[in-house]
Amino acid sequence: AVVSTQSTGDVMNWKETAVVISAFLSIPLATYVASKLQILSKAEEVEDGEAIERVLLFPDGGYQCNYWTAGDCRFPECRMLHHVTNKTRLKQVLQAAEETIDVCMFVTSCAVLLDTLIEAHKRGIRVRIVCDDMRISGSQFKIADAGLAVRVDNSQALMHHKFVVIDGRVLMSGSYNWTASGAAYNRENMFVTTERRVVAQFAAEMEKLWAMFEGSTEVQYEPLSSSSMLKNRFVHRIRETSRR
Repeated sequence: AVVSTQSTGDVMNWKETAVVISAFLSIPLATYVASKLQILSKAEEVEDGEAIERVLLFPDGGYQCNYWTAGDCRFPECRMLHHVTNKTRLKQVLQAAEETIDVCMFVTSCAVLLDTLIEAHKRGIRVRIVCDDMRISGSQFKIADAGLAVRVDNSQALMHHKFVVIDGRVLMSGSYNWTASGAAYNRENMFVTTERRVVAQFAAEMEKLWAMFEGSTEVQYEPLSSSSMLKNRFVHRIRETSRR
């Protein structure tokens, strides 16, 4: 079943919805809409683990208070959020990984989520990351220093994907880039699904890109700007840590 963190109230089944719609549409059009609603209804009646489980909608409206999370915020005037945010829910999905986490993300600068990947790596989870060389930032050096497997799209086109495959069974995808401010203030979305056909297609895309960008950290960028210098430092750091 589809679960949205912003849904409220009861949901009519497809038959009830069709009756309401038929009052406003012509008979042929109402029949067509009803048939589509029936198909969608059946899609939601599949076995557990076969339908979208959660839709995460942003913005969170701020940052979750770390003291509140630990159960001990003593600041009456604290302006941080004292409830579980969708960024935290996203983090919890990552923490549930048992074997593998494959991240294909245009921007990966959120310290909370990067730390979660590093923690998973330390637990023995195989973590692989594909990112784009246009949006390398200083915060990404921590994943290189931690020894995570990283490959960089150094082509002329953008690697604009935003998805994660966990254990080959769980997919997270949507508009959200992994930035702290994006989760706090941007209108973004991520959905979580275990529908096998959907997950398999994203897993195949990850494998294709992983093979495509093999050797990407051997590339040296022309040192014409501070951005190029940062890219060279990043790929050099990945290359060195991967040889340890």
